[in-house]
Amino acid sequence: MLTQPPGLELVNPNLRRGPFTAAMFDFDGTLSLIREGWSGIMANLGLELLREQNLVNGSEEPARHYLEEEMLKLSGKPSIFQMRRLADELQARGGQPGDPEVYLKEFTRRLFEISDGRKADLATGRVQPAAWAVPGSHELLSNLRDRGIALYLASGTDLDYVREEMDLLKLTEFFGKHIYAPADNTPNFTKRDTVEMILREHAIPGEQLLGFGDGYSETVEVKRAGGMAIAVASHEAGVPGVNLLKRRILIELGADAVIPHYDGSERLVEWLFGSVE
Repeated sequence: MLTQPPGLELVNPNLRRGPFTAAMFDFDGTLSLIREGWSGIMANLGLELLREQNLVNGSEEPARHYLEEEMLKLSGKPSIFQMRRLADELQARGGQPGDPEVYLKEFTRRLFEISDGRKADLATGRVQPAAWAVPGSHELLSNLRDRGIALYLASGTDLDYVREEMDLLKLTEFFGKHIYAPADNTPNFTKRDTVEMILREHAIPGEQLLGFGDGYSETVEVKRAGGMAIAVASHEAGVPGVNLLKRRILIELGADAVIPHYDGSERLVEWLFGSVE
């Protein structure tokens, strides 16, 4: 029986550890907390749309919880997918769905009301990058880079925003040109394409790919390729422990192990690479 690092929950007891050639990371919730709370904003928007058409029966809280879970299940895809899901929910409940693009604009407006303040704090130096990064992110990336692991970032957030926020969090140096995301919220971007590109560029089997993410796309695609998927069940900044909703969803998607953050990353990396039992 493997003795895993503190804070890591081993889901797959047959996990094969190392060697790895490349690692792919999601961005929001996996490295960045700048947009933390996005799923709640989406759920609140959906609840308002249901309420407007009298489509909520009984207490609103179960409906809100259900909507947030549905939004999290689509994490890692461009945000238009979640907006389409809200439209589908209205239709399924007998309502009249609106234009998902209109929903997206309203979601983006509400999100930016929160995230713009966080970005301003980072840009002016009022807070340090670690304040809005998943704890231990910089140390983990540095450790992997020092081991010669090729680092890739694949996000469902619009590319321009990802690049801006990566710079603010001082994360760009770890990934260089290997930052992939949809331009102008195009729905054509997929993490499957990114995974296939990584394997092709390095001429490696899927088992040499290590994936870190808190959402659907990266978990499913890394596992589909035969890689190891580490679920990052992160909470909001300053909140300790595992996000139980994320944990349940990610385990259902096939994650091999679950962590809440990267504190103690040196021990985590040693274990992942089979250096310690």
